[in-house]
Amino acid sequence: MYGYGYGYDNYGYGSPSFGIGAAGEIFVTLLIIGFIAAIVLAVVVYRKYASDGNEQPLSFKDKSTWGPFLRFDKLVIDKILRALYIFCAIFTAFFFLALVLASLADGIGAFLITLIMCVILCLIIELLERVSFESVMLSVIITRNTSDIKGMLGSRPTSELPPAGPAPQAPFQPAPEAPAQPAPEPPVAPAQPQATPDQPAPAPAPETASTEQAAPAAGGFCPVCGAPVQPGSHFCPECGKKLD
Repeated sequence: MYGYGYGYDNYGYGSPSFGIGAAGEIFVTLLIIGFIAAIVLAVVVYRKYASDGNEQPLSFKDKSTWGPFLRFDKLVIDKILRALYIFCAIFTAFFFLALVLASLADGIGAFLITLIMCVILCLIIELLERVSFESVMLSVIITRNTSDIKGMLGSRPTSELPPAGPAPQAPFQPAPEAPAQPAPEPPVAPAQPQATPDQPAPAPAPETASTEQAAPAAGGFCPVCGAPVQPGSHFCPECGKKLD
């Protein structure tokens, strides 16, 4: 008459799956834990690797630190971007890790599929975050360098500053030209007497020495190249021809 169901199905032991609602609760819980852990790890990683150690902290008691901060004389956006990037990178990894762990509630098949998809998406999003932060950081570095250069120029006295206009150029001076030396005239051979029908041509006088080997005793010019020769020289200083 009275039916009591003692089967395992009545107590919920028949199916190993917890359902989508249970997986969602697990994911939200892990996401909150990952968010808190990402903040802690971002602070630790920034202090150990990203901080240069020369940063002046903002103190509520020291009024000298509030002036440059409120006037934007000292830019802190690069420090904020570094800390924000570290937090985003860690939280992205925890986000996909929470998805993978929460998928265990839906079975091994859902876990494997979620694991593969989360690994691929995590790598893509990490790369996009890096590119985005580097683009913004590049603009910040250019602005910071410009501000530092202006500060250095403003602290220098006016006498040491370079002129505002273009640098003066020295007047063009042409190189002095060497005086041109007149080319020596080659020696003219004596004219030979022309023969007439009534008078035969005279025999040429015997040459004691060839024209190329003759040289003036008291100086003159080389018979080959026409260069001037000093008195008593035996060889031409230009072509090396033997003169005697």
